[in-house]
Amino acid sequence: GKKEQYDEEKISSSFIKAGASPEITTAATKTINKKVKDNMSTDEIYHRALSHLRVLEPRVALKYSLKRAIMDMGPEGFVFEKYIAKILREYGFITEVGQILNGHCVNHEVDVVAKKESQVCMIECKYHNSRGTKSDIKTALYTHSRFLDIEKAYREKDINNNTRFEAWLVTNTKCTSDAIKYAGCVGLKILAWHYPKVENLEYFIETKKLYPISILSTITEKQRDILFDSDIILAKELGSYKMDSLAELISVRQSRASKILNEASIII
Repeated sequence: GKKEQYDEEKISSSFIKAGASPEITTAATKTINKKVKDNMSTDEIYHRALSHLRVLEPRVALKYSLKRAIMDMGPEGFVFEKYIAKILREYGFITEVGQILNGHCVNHEVDVVAKKESQVCMIECKYHNSRGTKSDIKTALYTHSRFLDIEKAYREKDINNNTRFEAWLVTNTKCTSDAIKYAGCVGLKILAWHYPKVENLEYFIETKKLYPISILSTITEKQRDILFDSDIILAKELGSYKMDSLAELISVRQSRASKILNEASIII
């Protein structure tokens, strides 16, 4: 894994953001300080921090692992697109994934189309499964240009249409400063990790506890993929399952299914 200098303040800040009390933060940080070695990798520091939080405050440990959980959704971005669609549904949008829309020049596949009253959002989802990868100006440029082509086609059909069209770029990591500057200039909405400062991706997830099932430490990668294939992406969706039905779905003992449901109940 990538090596980085241990930053006590950064660890403490991440604990606080996950909801840890000052007392828990101080106790966990002191313990980690004693065990961290020079040139320890980012992954090693993360796992040490997470293991201490699981002992001290299981609920906070789950929230602390949110960013990593989204990166664990898989090598491709389709599950992330469905995740974003489900999040927006919880906020009153009607959503469709992977839609082919007519443009003035050519047709375009749009990751997520979200509608609420007169608002229609055409959403490009950029999923990254490695730390430090950012969506750049090229992504912002093609997202906006595709939107303009689609919007022009819609306006030509109905010039009196009062529909308010919006272009969104949604990513689980960050955007470059040029991408953000361009988006602000042309009216492209960005929803990313820690951006904007308010109502960013974490805000929409945490406000309604829309955590992905990949945040759970009690499920394996294989079991996670079975749930994804069954269109179970939010941890809260496990709330409708009984122990025996979940055990049958993911081919585990009922005792294991019980542990999964118990862990999910901590955060939903």
